[in-house]
Amino acid sequence: MSPSFFRESRPRILIVDDDEVIRILLRQFLESEQYVVDEAVDGYGALDCLGKKTYDMVILDIAMPGIDGPTVCENITTSFVNAPPVLMITAIDDEETIDRSFSAGAVDFIRKPIRWPVLKNRIRYILGSHRSKIEQELLSTNYEMILDAAANGICGVNGEGKISYINPAGLKMLEYEEREVTGRDYMSIFRLSTPGSDDFSVDCCPFFQGAENADPVHFDEARLIRSDETSFPVEFSATPIIQRGKLSGGVLVFQDITERQEAAELIRYMANHDTLTQLPNRNYFRRRLPQAISLARRYDRLLCLLFIDLDRFKPINDTYGHGIGDLVLVQVAERLRSTLRSSDSVCRLGGDEFVILLESTETAEGASHVAQMAIELLNEPIEVDNHICYIGASIGISVFPDDCQNAEAMLRHADIAMYQAKKNGRNCWCFYDEKGPVKKGKIRSQIS
Repeated sequence: MSPSFFRESRPRILIVDDDEVIRILLRQFLESEQYVVDEAVDGYGALDCLGKKTYDMVILDIAMPGIDGPTVCENITTSFVNAPPVLMITAIDDEETIDRSFSAGAVDFIRKPIRWPVLKNRIRYILGSHRSKIEQELLSTNYEMILDAAANGICGVNGEGKISYINPAGLKMLEYEEREVTGRDYMSIFRLSTPGSDDFSVDCCPFFQGAENADPVHFDEARLIRSDETSFPVEFSATPIIQRGKLSGGVLVFQDITERQEAAELIRYMANHDTLTQLPNRNYFRRRLPQAISLARRYDRLLCLLFIDLDRFKPINDTYGHGIGDLVLVQVAERLRSTLRSSDSVCRLGGDEFVILLESTETAEGASHVAQMAIELLNEPIEVDNHICYIGASIGISVFPDDCQNAEAMLRHADIAMYQAKKNGRNCWCFYDEKGPVKKGKIRSQIS
């Protein structure tokens, strides 16, 4: 039997009494109060009616032939889901029988002869209480279903700091069974650390420690420990529950942000790397060069920038197509990368332009050595897709602090020196000279 939840315009009441006169009187009274009424003459008839219809209340005589009232009441309260409330009526002034009725699940009793104003108000009270109980249970069930279906972990903590509820998503994230969590102190399960720290003893609910400030706590990024002692990144919040001005518990909400962090990391990587060669791109270089200059100035050391422009690359694109040209650029990137130490970096600015930033060289001659090695590597044939391609490189070199004091000047000077290398016949390198970088006589050094 399912509850009606008072969806009908009028509640339905079942009268169970072997006395026909009482049934008639009760029916007349209840119908005058706008209730829908059914009757049964004994316990068997009552159980049969309850199996066929939904009732909002049962008025049941205690003393009946066959099955007495307390036995019928016990059958109702134990056999039906969301059983209707049972009001017992009796002419017997027997304390033991009344106790049996309440033990069987009756919500109240009224004596015969019936005082109709008392019965009227008793019924209203019982129906109202039952309706509130059913609606509260339904609301609680719906809330629990919502919490159970939520993708975020949700945990309820009672006023003593013990876990009273945790939803399936939370259990899955923490890799616990419900029985392992319920009743435990929240700090024994929610071991939290903040970014940059390996200390997993952060109190995620400080409002339980008697602090005057009972504000919610929120961490955009933190880490939680799983049951197997591994950790994972979370967004975490804890909100105190205040009832009648006192702390009565808290609600913890947490979300695994592993995928979010990985996506953010991928976006950062894509924003700073060339999709073709996987080298750092112009965006990265524009930020990195000022940082490198700042460090070189602080530690009074040399910084060299090599601006590389490939020779004879356009004919490859024109002859074999951009697909082959792209494969050539990939191999160029690998060869340039192989010339460097871990402290140095190579970036693709775009097209067939690359830069090498040397932060570990002690002399300008070290930069010329790297430039010469890069040219020699790029002069070796490149085989892609059954095509043999020949390229070379023109390289311009600028040096901090010898010929520049900031990132913009350093890049511009390396670019100017690279164009001078092209004028000198390509496939060579040269340093920038501030006295006259475009004049051949002012080039410091060159190798054809």
